[in-house]
Amino acid sequence: MENSARYWQSAAKRLAQFVNLGWWLESWLTWVVSAGLAGAVAILLVRWMEGVELRWVWAALGAVLATGALVAWGTVRRKFESAEASRIRLEDAMGLKTRLTAAAQGVGPWPEPAEKITWPVRWRWQRPVITVGLVAALLALAAWVPIEARAASKKRTIEKPSAVKEVEQWIDEMRHKDAADEESLKELEKKIAELLERPAENWYEHGSLEAAGNLKEQTSEMLRELSENLADAERAASALRAAGDAFPQEAKEAIGGELANAAQGLRTGGIKPGEQLLKQLQQASNGQGQNGLGNLSKEQLEQLAQMLRDNAKALAEALANSPELKLSQCAGCEGEGDKPGKGGINRGPGTAPLTFKKDETNLDTKKLENLNSQLDLNRIAPGDVMGVQDGKHEVDENAYSGSKQGGTIQNAGDGGAAVWQNSLLPGEREALKRYFK
Repeated sequence: MENSARYWQSAAKRLAQFVNLGWWLESWLTWVVSAGLAGAVAILLVRWMEGVELRWVWAALGAVLATGALVAWGTVRRKFESAEASRIRLEDAMGLKTRLTAAAQGVGPWPEPAEKITWPVRWRWQRPVITVGLVAALLALAAWVPIEARAASKKRTIEKPSAVKEVEQWIDEMRHKDAADEESLKELEKKIAELLERPAENWYEHGSLEAAGNLKEQTSEMLRELSENLADAERAASALRAAGDAFPQEAKEAIGGELANAAQGLRTGGIKPGEQLLKQLQQASNGQGQNGLGNLSKEQLEQLAQMLRDNAKALAEALANSPELKLSQCAGCEGEGDKPGKGGINRGPGTAPLTFKKDETNLDTKKLENLNSQLDLNRIAPGDVMGVQDGKHEVDENAYSGSKQGGTIQNAGDGGAAVWQNSLLPGEREALKRYFK
């Protein structure tokens, strides 16, 4: 009897647990679906923003599911069946009438244990498994699907005018190559800063663009002036170094004056050369006087020419990407060494020789050449003789028709015709009609 009682009481409790689990699971699956949809959206949003770690989303999702389980249990708890109610379901399904209830009340014996219990409810596990599986697949898809992260929010930037950007590029390149004095470059940067003090929205107004263009033109002119002074000073220094003792003193003084003028232009120009070259020019001027640069020794002239050459080369390399500047080329920057009259393939024949030679220069003044008889029409000028040839007058003998009296009228007048006719406007005709009827 005790075994039969335990058997049927255990069966009633199992049935009650199945029924109560079904009630709870039905309520909790609603939380699962809602949390899955919200979690998928949260995962996609976090992956797009790149501001929060994804593990916090998974933690929040687990917390929501756990909270939903507790809330679902508390919500459906009042619907739970007791073991007594499940025992009634069981005895009704197995056709035991009220034998289980009566035995529980002490009226009659417990029935013998059945070989197979016919449960009044069946467990449909497909529905919760499919629901949980779909939610898990949705979350996995949200975590796996490729998504482009949101670009960092950037303020709308306005590019500087092209003229300003070019000048800034020149400054950076010259500073990198040490081709100009730092103070001169800072002065240029100060002008650019003054130009850009206006709001960025006004940079492309007519006045701002015109100011930027003027700054670029002024900078270009100062760079060309710097290049010309470097080239002139280098040529003069090389010529003085190459000049011998037999070279006339007046010519030396003239070349020395050219060197002094070029050096003065380098020291006072808008853009000055490198700091080392400026110091060398200052020392040479202080030692020899403004007009005494021509009295430097050959070693000093060689050192000065080399520094001028290096500065000109650095300037050319710094501005190699701006061929529109048309910088001057110093005599010794290209070509075969520093010998006068030896130019390179990319420039002219070089500087003219300033030294005396033992043999005279053959200018081919005694060479006779035949002029080409063919007239070059591309070089002809007004008044030039096109050609000279011998010939005779061509007379048409049949054109003579006899003698005629000079001064006679060829055609007789028709008579009645006006000698002078005016074409008047309608307003002018009306005015004439009022006075001449």
